[in-house]
Amino acid sequence: MTKYSCTLMGIGEIFYATLIAESDQQAREMAVTEVNEKWFGSGGRPRNWSVAVLEADVAGPARILDCGQREA
Repeated sequence: MTKYSCTLMGIGEIFYATLIAESDQQAREMAVTEVNEKWFGSGGRPRNWSVAVLEADVAGPARILDCGQREA
């Protein structure tokens, strides 16, 4: 498992998620799902999210560590 930071920049907003996932794709999908649940469909599509590896070889399971929104 890997610890990721995911970001999505929208018009006037930045959404972010820190999470543990098996792959970049899973990280994007988890970020979209979490943002859509909290902000009513604002998560966009997985391909729109930027993903950065924060730490490799992290103990699982896959989970959201933090998720939020800020004004751009």
